Amino acid sequence: MKYIFLLLIFTFTLIAQPAYDGNIPTPKQIIGYESGEKFTPHWKIEKYIYALKDAAPNRVRVFTYGETYEGRMLYLAVFSSADNLDHLDVIKNNIQKLSDPGMISEAEANRIIKSSPAVAWLSYGVHGNEASSTEAALNVMYELAARTDSETQSMLEKIVVVIDPLLNPDGHERYVNFQITRAGKTPVDDRAAAEHSEDWPGGRSNHYFFDLNRDWAWLTQKETQTRIKIYQEWKPQVHADFHEMGYNSSYFFFPSFKPVNKHIPKNTIEWGELYGKGNAAAFDAKGWSYWSGEIFDLFYPGFGDSWPSLNGAIGMTYEQGGQVGVRVKRSDETILTLKDRLDHHVATSLATLKTTADNREKRLKDFHQFFKDAIDEGRNGQLKAYIIDPTKDPAKAAKMALLLQQQGIELTRAQKEFSLDGIKTYFQKEGIKKKFPKESYIISLEQPAHRLIMSLMEEDPAISDTFFYDISTWALPVAYGVETYWTNKPIPVPTEKIETITPPDGYINSENATYAYVFRWNSNNAIKALVQLLQHDYKAHVALRQFTSNGEKFERGSIIIPILANPKDIHEQMQKIAKQYHITIYSAKSGYTEKGINLGSDRAVRLKKPKIIVATNSPVSSESFGAIWSMFDNDYGVDFVPMKLDRLRSIDLHDYTAIVFPDDWGNGYGYKSQLDSNAVQKIKTWIAGGGTFIGIEGGAAFASASVGKISSVKIKEKKKKDDKKDEKKDDKKDVKKEEMLSDEELEKRMTVEERERKQRLEYIPGTMMRVKLDNSHPLGFGYDSIITVLKTTNTIFELSEKGYNVGIYTKSPRLSGYISKENEKMLEETPFLIHEQHGSGNIVLFTDDPNFRLFWENLNKVFLNSVLLMPSIRDVTMTAE
Repeated sequence: MKYIFLLLIFTFTLIAQPAYDGNIPTPKQIIGYESGEKFTPHWKIEKYIYALKDAAPNRVRVFTYGETYEGRMLYLAVFSSADNLDHLDVIKNNIQKLSDPGMISEAEANRIIKSSPAVAWLSYGVHGNEASSTEAALNVMYELAARTDSETQSMLEKIVVVIDPLLNPDGHERYVNFQITRAGKTPVDDRAAAEHSEDWPGGRSNHYFFDLNRDWAWLTQKETQTRIKIYQEWKPQVHADFHEMGYNSSYFFFPSFKPVNKHIPKNTIEWGELYGKGNAAAFDAKGWSYWSGEIFDLFYPGFGDSWPSLNGAIGMTYEQGGQVGVRVKRSDETILTLKDRLDHHVATSLATLKTTADNREKRLKDFHQFFKDAIDEGRNGQLKAYIIDPTKDPAKAAKMALLLQQQGIELTRAQKEFSLDGIKTYFQKEGIKKKFPKESYIISLEQPAHRLIMSLMEEDPAISDTFFYDISTWALPVAYGVETYWTNKPIPVPTEKIETITPPDGYINSENATYAYVFRWNSNNAIKALVQLLQHDYKAHVALRQFTSNGEKFERGSIIIPILANPKDIHEQMQKIAKQYHITIYSAKSGYTEKGINLGSDRAVRLKKPKIIVATNSPVSSESFGAIWSMFDNDYGVDFVPMKLDRLRSIDLHDYTAIVFPDDWGNGYGYKSQLDSNAVQKIKTWIAGGGTFIGIEGGAAFASASVGKISSVKIKEKKKKDDKKDEKKDDKKDVKKEEMLSDEELEKRMTVEERERKQRLEYIPGTMMRVKLDNSHPLGFGYDSIITVLKTTNTIFELSEKGYNVGIYTKSPRLSGYISKENEKMLEETPFLIHEQHGSGNIVLFTDDPNFRLFWENLNKVFLNSVLLMPSIRDVTMTAE
């Protein structure tokens, strides 16, 4: 009897274990070690992908969809049944039909829903140092290629699995190389060991130090652009994004925390709960710890969960405790290994696929319904369309329109000029009447992408909480500074669908100039034109005052290119630049103007060829540095010198025109820890000799009189309760006892919950603020008198007493997003942008980062004014009329 019992157990074990095709190579057979023993470099991941392709042609197809800035290929490995793989184009076409209900009848939709496999997309390694996800991807691919059990075969008949094994190869390679150089033969589990603490900048970000998991909606980086393009081809019904969090945590999966973006429907949240239950069952079977419904929200549209959710998928984030080496001891004395971490990700990967397969038909039905409901919301909603007027900056309007189109949003173009009344624009309460030009961009809200459009374009996202995992507002037209309106009326003229978006051609308005060429400083493309001229040693001047030439009025900041001072090919160059950058360039036959300064005035200041230092390496914020790096390299072609602080301390600074200190990790104290009084004095001496210092956020805090003492500006201290009491006009006996206590005493008496709420209230998570800008100052050239900025830090500065407060937060500055009343009041009439003159040079301080994630396009110029114009201007009073 005993032997029969043991035989039954053995038989049951054999039945329960999945069967594998021995011809399919395991990861170890290709990469040379067991999964979890080491971190795997990109070239070995490639090798394994192609090994599976060769060994399992009936299970896998491999596609490349782009390459990184460092030249590494980006891959999709697609798994399904042989029949599905032979009909991938048909499947993709059917999914496209379901996502655009206007393409098909309900009968055809029902036929597709009943017969088509669903598409599940699994993304690994968007953060390169969250490396267990990519190790898990290798094992998930093996499971899907090699398993021969009936459950797996049935699953692959019901779904097509799209795996992106490594979204961020450059960051991942940086992390793997770090591990190779820091780790020994035997992993050290002590958290203090070098292998658990990355060198700057870490492997989280891509080549340009961008967080690719914040870029889904803005497409500032090459990897995102190519991924969104291929994503639009597949349009999956589920998208799971695999991450790591702090090593003391266990595992997170959906449902998400609040707030949830209001354009994500309840049905999507319910599906998140269903997937959560499937994952929980997989973890319960193993006795593994997990949690859900905390911390990770579904609000900001640039995440790898929220953006897919706004495009009809069930977008989900999965977070495994990690971000360390191969083996680490946790605070509770347990050991967490890389093998543990990847096993957990494999479990949720397979559970997610199982849930999708088990609910294939319902998932497809709800996917189709998502887009039907979106169209209905657009048809029946109060808003009918957004209208983009490209007049002010056609190239920037085209860039924003292209960004929307790349995300699957349909745009049309007005065939005639038209007028509408009752239209509104951002932060304007009353409707107005406006004439729109022919070629205006029209975004109808009666389209499948309605929910994504509303999320990206609305002026003030509905806020249900005071805690945000990321920024709390982002209205795209405001960030871009593109004139955009909305209407509740139909467009009264014919429109045509736009297939390709290009800005209008640039040109020179007449024959070759005999005295100078002139172009306005009214577009970001004008900046690109100036950069190209200066960096190729052409001579250019900036007008500090207005003038009128040949009937054309030119505002401050206009660029003058004198003929006599430039090489003989200047005419050919200006023709080329006009076409390349889509700008209008004007020919001047005389330096004498009808009004304002003449073209040869001292107030048309010759611009220096830029030679810019940007501080890099620790303690600099890699994100802040990376934004400048990417902007200079990819957007404007600005040459610069990235320089470590120890090098800056030792070299001769004389030939450099500008030094930029990006944000740091310590609100200025990171810089202070590395720059002693001698280094500070060296910088001040260089400034006095004509250099321009630019501090951004932490870099500005360091330069303040409160920290590094380069400038006279102070950081504003929060008023204490005692100070507030002195301001009270009420009699002391009428004040409640609690109001008599100092802030410190009140905090001592707070509960845990009260303290947490206080911290939330004091936090500024990324909030749109109105700033009054002095556009007579060179830093404000090319702008209106009011700009909108994104405030992401609690640090507030005092007004400069000896310099120019070029940008000042207005009264009641909040436009959109979360900020407490107390913080908003404290921010009123404090500076965003400060300029102080020191000797012959300049100190420019941005109290918040104008280059944040590079999607706040409208602030590019104010930053570039600081590095391109300010080094040549010794006396800003010359701008006064």
